[in-house]
Amino acid sequence: MREICLVRAPSNLGLRPLRPGHIPGTWRAPQVLTEAGLIETLSPLKVVDLDRPAYSTEPQPGTRLRNGNALRSFNLGLTEVVAGALGRGEFPLVVGGDCAVLL
Repeated sequence: MREICLVRAPSNLGLRPLRPGHIPGTWRAPQVLTEAGLIETLSPLKVVDLDRPAYSTEPQPGTRLRNGNALRSFNLGLTEVVAGALGRGEFPLVVGGDCAVLL
């Protein structure tokens, strides 16, 4: 069985706010799962923490997209981490905040 590379990806970029000014809290999922014992349960070979990206509640100018550029940048960084883990023969397990980090 391959060793696990746990990638904590605290993003909420793919979500829209529930109400004006609201910032979705799904970015907390990696932290909450870690506090609940995820690392002790899985015993990953490596843990990689991605920085939490800034969230904007407003659409980008000229579009109806929220956080499109930030989402692209975040996922490109995530892609590099996952590719690195695969290249080392590890199993990359991505724990994110929302569905926008699904590969």
